[in-house]
Amino acid sequence: MKVVFGKPSGDFEYVITWRGGARLWLPEPAPELVLLKGLSEEAALAGSTALEALAAVSARRWRELYALARFVDYEGPPEPPAVMWYADLDLAVAAARGLSEEAEVLLEVPELGSLHAALLAGCNVTVCVSGPGSVAGADSVVWKPRAAARAALRSIGLLGGTWGEVTLPKLESSREEWEPRSGEAIASFERYEPPAAPRSLPEPRELDPLLDLAFGEDADAAFALLRDVAAGPLPLRSAPELGQYAPLLRDLVAYGYAAVERDAVRLTEKGLYALLQKMGGAGGETG
Repeated sequence: MKVVFGKPSGDFEYVITWRGGARLWLPEPAPELVLLKGLSEEAALAGSTALEALAAVSARRWRELYALARFVDYEGPPEPPAVMWYADLDLAVAAARGLSEEAEVLLEVPELGSLHAALLAGCNVTVCVSGPGSVAGADSVVWKPRAAARAALRSIGLLGGTWGEVTLPKLESSREEWEPRSGEAIASFERYEPPAAPRSLPEPRELDPLLDLAFGEDADAAFALLRDVAAGPLPLRSAPELGQYAPLLRDLVAYGYAAVERDAVRLTEKGLYALLQKMGGAGGETG
């Protein structure tokens, strides 16, 4: 991984930016997302890290995951060169890791956190840190002598260990009026120039309804049971009478489509949305 504060020279096969572009390609599986977003429970239930599959079984994060899923692709990767848009930095890091195995990748981020940096370490990814705070912090290093440059570089994670020949980066001045004394080194960062990217958002893709994603062939049965719960709360005392439908009710509760309240099973917001989604025959939008 290489970290820069201005657009680097050279050509990149993939540019991943928040400024605009095509839908973001994601690898499947993408185990980084389990760590970054804390989705171990959902990944275990879904047996997948595809966002729509995670949304279908998530009682906590379903709305966010289902909305994000509309702006990613799993088929591909796309033919380079390609500029891709991300709405979530965790997704961008997972995509950059996957693409860097075969190509040169430029990832533009407002800030680079320690966990994201750790996941990108050793990858063929150039990270362009474009946030005003990071750029201002780097720019302030230009006029300071060696000790201040060392402290600034260490504070943003670009220097480890002792300050010596092994860890000393190659530092140059880009300002003619600055004339360092003999033996001093300064860090110089050029003015930031954003990478070229379309200023438009990608077309969202169609998604299967949540019940289809969660229950597959049993989606119609789950829909019927959910519709009965919507018609009137299901008393818990009648749960043993469900027979073969008991596992469906269990999963409806586990996946967040129904909840137990006041000794009865009632519909949740997710359950109402999934019910209306199936009734309307539409699969893609969240509301």
